[in-house]
Amino acid sequence: MTEAQRRSAYEQWVRAHGPELYRCAYRLTGKTQTAEDLVQETFVEAWRSAEKLRDPEKARGWLFQILRYRHLHAVRDSKRRMEGQPGRVPLTGDVPAHDTTAKIEQLDSIQVGLASLDQRLRETLLMVVMEGLTAQEAADKLGVPMGTVLSRLHRARERLRETMAEPRPVTRGIQ
Repeated sequence: MTEAQRRSAYEQWVRAHGPELYRCAYRLTGKTQTAEDLVQETFVEAWRSAEKLRDPEKARGWLFQILRYRHLHAVRDSKRRMEGQPGRVPLTGDVPAHDTTAKIEQLDSIQVGLASLDQRLRETLLMVVMEGLTAQEAADKLGVPMGTVLSRLHRARERLRETMAEPRPVTRGIQ
């Protein structure tokens, strides 16, 4: 691959897949800045290893795979740094100001539900819902049987329903 071809392919990846990679990264992390950093790291890794992509038709899946690995590395590294400290997913300041209050509450509720899921359940759900993979494709990427993927999807959906059905206290400003 020549430098011009590499640059052209890279620009096409950013335009075609950047927004959906960001949406997936945001759902994984729950923070705007962290999601932006994760997408940027994904594209840096894609640039470094552009020659490894053998089939340009599979660029989307390849980029999502890089995103998933970058996220798993970040989670692993943060667990090492914060050993013994309870985790928390901040939810404030991550929704565009032009959204209505109802939309903000809905997005907040979805993010709370996703944050409450076990990492394996969240990852499996996002692969199928956000990436649009079939259960078999997700199973292949995760290296688990399809039954495991189906079970994880079921449990993730059930837990999301439970979490989103629970009434949440409304907090307005500092009290």
